[in-house]
Amino acid sequence: MLDRAHLQLLAALREMGRLGDAARRLHLSPSAASHRLAEAERRAGTRLTTTSGRTIRLTPAGEHLANSADDIERQINRALLTARWIGSDEPERIRVAVGFYDTAGWLIDTFAPVDGHARMELLRFRDEDLLDAVRSGAADLAIAPWSTRPTGLNALTLASDVLVAAVPADSTFATSGPISPEDLYAETFLTSDYRPSRGFEFHEFFLAADVVPTTVVQVQSLEMLLRLVGGGHGVTIQPSMVLTWNRPHRTVVVAPLAGRNITVQWLAISRTDSSDAVGAAADRIAEAFTAASERGEGSPEHFNPTMAR
Repeated sequence: MLDRAHLQLLAALREMGRLGDAARRLHLSPSAASHRLAEAERRAGTRLTTTSGRTIRLTPAGEHLANSADDIERQINRALLTARWIGSDEPERIRVAVGFYDTAGWLIDTFAPVDGHARMELLRFRDEDLLDAVRSGAADLAIAPWSTRPTGLNALTLASDVLVAAVPADSTFATSGPISPEDLYAETFLTSDYRPSRGFEFHEFFLAADVVPTTVVQVQSLEMLLRLVGGGHGVTIQPSMVLTWNRPHRTVVVAPLAGRNITVQWLAISRTDSSDAVGAAADRIAEAFTAASERGEGSPEHFNPTMAR
């Protein structure tokens, strides 16, 4: 098999026409170039050049390989450019996996580079794949609300949260007080997934009351889901922090759920053998959640002091 160096010599011979000139182009001695040419012909199993006096010409086989050398050099250069695009001179980057909840405020609070800390990158996974992404090493951290702590992984508590309803600002729900399952029976209910997660609204709110909305629509985009609610096209139930972090949606009002509070825990999940840099990144995210809580975001009292009833 020919090496890149053999192909480069053939390309130089095609351009220069003399072995000595080709050798100088490649910063080789004439003897080294001659040896390389002989080795190329031995490996190719055919003559690649012919000579006439001091001029050297490529055979059709040699011409074909020289043309291939141009293509290969372009591919190598493109591969190097791609490597520079993918790579970085920063010592480490922390890959943060998120699912449906990808527009929360901690993204902004932690993405700005900080001296002495690894830069964070955001990776999107399906909610049900977040833990597997961490276990397999496809991500360093996974951030989401969970009702129970996963086993076999590190779980740093970021914040305790409560489920609330998001309703159109011009609807009667916006001012009627805590919302019951019966209130939503005839409403279009928007959800991120038809497959219910234990500990969230389907099991803890609807099934607990033996009531399920007659119309359920799946919307796997938090941004689109909130826009639909704001446009009067349905209601949803989400962790309160998600909704208060997304205050630009002025057409959406946060309303409490009737009955006991349904609580979930925002966790930063990592492998038990994670590096110190991953731990530091999780701490930064925890600080962002704390700062949000201090601003009143995600607190039930922030939007309705009668949350618990």
